[in-house]
Order: sequence, then C-alpha cells, then structure tokens
Amino acid sequence: MGITLRQLRAFCAVYELKNFTRAAEALNLTQSTVSKLCSELEKAIGLVLFERSARGVELLEGAPELYAYAQEAIGSLRAAERSLSSLAGLERGEVSIAASPIMMHTLIAPVVVAFHARHPNIVFNLYELTGDDAIEHVLHGKADLGLVAVESHDRKLESHVAYRGAFYVVVPPGHPLAGQDPVHWRELATYPHIQLRGSYTVRRKIDQILLAHGLVLRGVAQTGSLTTAFAMVRGGMGITVMPGYVRSVCEEMGLKTVSIASPPHILHELSLVRRADYRLSRAADAFLHAFESHLSEVGQPAALGKLSLS
Repeated sequence: MGITLRQLRAFCAVYELKNFTRAAEALNLTQSTVSKLCSELEKAIGLVLFERSARGVELLEGAPELYAYAQEAIGSLRAAERSLSSLAGLERGEVSIAASPIMMHTLIAPVVVAFHARHPNIVFNLYELTGDDAIEHVLHGKADLGLVAVESHDRKLESHVAYRGAFYVVVPPGHPLAGQDPVHWRELATYPHIQLRGSYTVRRKIDQILLAHGLVLRGVAQTGSLTTAFAMVRGGMGITVMPGYVRSVCEEMGLKTVSIASPPHILHELSLVRRADYRLSRAADAFLHAFESHLSEVGQPAALGKLSLS
C-alpha cells in the first residue's frame, strides 16, 4: 500500500508538536487514529520514525528528511487548491501572505483593506513571521506570497525587488537631532542606540553600513520587537535607526523620524517572493498587481512587472 496524504498530514503534525495528543487535537482526529496513521506510514516506508514514551515523542533518523519531502508535497497541494479555487474569477478565492508584523501593519494591511472593499468574497490568510519563516511558508505552499529582505537566492523561489526606501533615525521630541534633517551617520554614533537583534535583516544591513563608514554604535539595549525599541526611545533611553516604512508607527507613538544622509544613497530593499513551480490563483495574482502598485507609490522607484528568477 502506498503513502497517503492523510498519513503525511498526521506525521507532520506529530513531527511539529512532538506529541500525539496535541497532534490529534490539531487535526481534529482521535489520538488512536493519528497513531494508526503514523504506524501505517512507518510500515509503508519500512522505517521507524518516532520513539514513543511516557515523556513524549523523540524523532528518529529519517524523520527530518521525510518531513521536508512531506512539506513539499503538501505545499504543492495547498497551492493547487488555492489556484483552482478561483478559476471562476474574483467571486471567491483565498490569498495567503507572509511577512514581518511591522510590514503587515504598515505596507500590507492598507492594500488588503482596499482590495477587500472591491472583492469582499476573497479571504485573506496573513502570516506574521520573521523573514526566514516567511520564506519557509512560501516554499511549503502555506503562503502564496512573501514580502522579505532577500539576502540569498533559492532556485525554488521567484523574486523581485518591489520596494526601496531610505533609513531614518527615530528620536523622541526635543532630542538634539529632532531639529536636523538630514543627519549623518557619524553624528548618530555619538548617541546611545536601541538596536534590533542580529536575526533581523534590517540590523544586518545597518551593521554593513556602519562597517563601510568605519563606525561603531554604542548600544544600550537589544530587542526583538520594534514596538519595544520605540517605547525605549520614547522613554529617552536612546535612539534607533529604522527603514522608512515604519515612520507611520513612530508618528503614532509621538516620535520624530529624521532622514539620514547616505553618500552614496543607501536604500533598504524588500522583495516579493513566490514559489517558482506553480501559477498564482486569479485572486492572488490580482492582489499581487495591486500590492506592487502600492509599494511603488510608498517607496522609491522599483521595477515592476512579472516576477523573474533571481
């Protein structure tokens, strides 16, 4: 008997949750059914995948490899389901997007709202994730599109730069830099900084700029949350450097944003990514074009048009 999709879904749930009971709840099945499906899968491939004990589930050799293949297969099916669901036009359909929470808030949500007003029967699934996780969601077919800062290229993805924007320094009202525009990187180095962790592409880009200028910032705090960084700036603990698309959030929090002189001009780039091996649904394709137009308006000029292999 061959491997079934039901078996793969049960296996993936156990693999991710490391627990048969929680996997059964996630799949809306009984624990005995999930256990049976996994046992059937193990028999079909001739390999034990889990070590079951009172402490939970331990993954055995071969499980990670099968999980990668299973995610690819399930992802292709998800993509096909979304593509076929809207063949009749934009009267129904689903669009899934993965991006960071701040990109969702500032760049994506306004377009979703406008798109929904024109096509109220289209359902949106928004995944607020780190850049790496957003790319994984696109690769596994959980998201049609991702908006990320691309640092390396995967041949399984198609991508193009859709947004380019300058960096700004974020300061509290009354700060010495608040009345200047622009400021220079060397001036910024004289003040304490609230920094994002190195897992953020924004932080890595800023570090590259500083290295090119031969500068080192005096960090007083590192955080994984932009809103936390802004709260500390507002409290007078330090200043921070952020891309331009977060300016609206800063202003909502009563903070000032000041442009940075960057000779040569240094821009933060965001790319739209999608899987290279399947066609977008009509709903996702229509949203893509609306979103590209919006990004070209709020950012600096970036080539639009058909996504191409990078």
